[in-house]
Amino acid sequence: MKNLKFKVAALFSVGLLLGSCIEHEVIPAPIPTVDLKCSFVGTINGTGVELTQNVQGFNCLTDKTKYLVSSPALSSAVYYSEMASSQTLLSIKVGMGSVMWDAASVADPTLPIFNGFFQSNLTPAFSNNSANGIEIQYRDSNGKIWASKENSVNAQNAIFSNLKQESDANGDYNMYTLNFECYVYHYDIGLDQLDSVRIQNAVLKAWFKR
Repeated sequence: MKNLKFKVAALFSVGLLLGSCIEHEVIPAPIPTVDLKCSFVGTINGTGVELTQNVQGFNCLTDKTKYLVSSPALSSAVYYSEMASSQTLLSIKVGMGSVMWDAASVADPTLPIFNGFFQSNLTPAFSNNSANGIEIQYRDSNGKIWASKENSVNAQNAIFSNLKQESDANGDYNMYTLNFECYVYHYDIGLDQLDSVRIQNAVLKAWFKR
């Protein structure tokens, strides 16, 4: 009986020893990523235009410009998103500003400030260089840039909807749908004249990145 108990104890000890030698594979948790989607449809100068993500290289490119001043004055930032491609010059770009914050406290606007700005500007006024509202830029297939004007004599409107904020390891995003109509202008130096192009029934789905 004692031998039996000894054998059982010995086998148990060996089992513990073998179990402690087994290396368990640690599978890391999946890293969350935001599902970013962009597209543009509209009529430009009487011609239907459709830009689709991952077709002919089109995607949404984001950028921002910060105008820093000394505290206690508030600094400002303008955010940009552009439906563009490396395969063609044609693009649609939206600039939206200005987000105000104290740059002495943090280098960039905080997430609540970033989100609050867009939530409170669903129907922005048109503004040159996006200083106090929205600016639309259209770059045609020849590389000529046309831009909206804040004091245009022609009717213009812009409405943001479907705003959704999400974040991942790469940053914070404010996804949106923008419906707009406006004229965009280009000054021809050679002819000394201001030309215009009309954009109608335009819908841009894209995002701004903080």
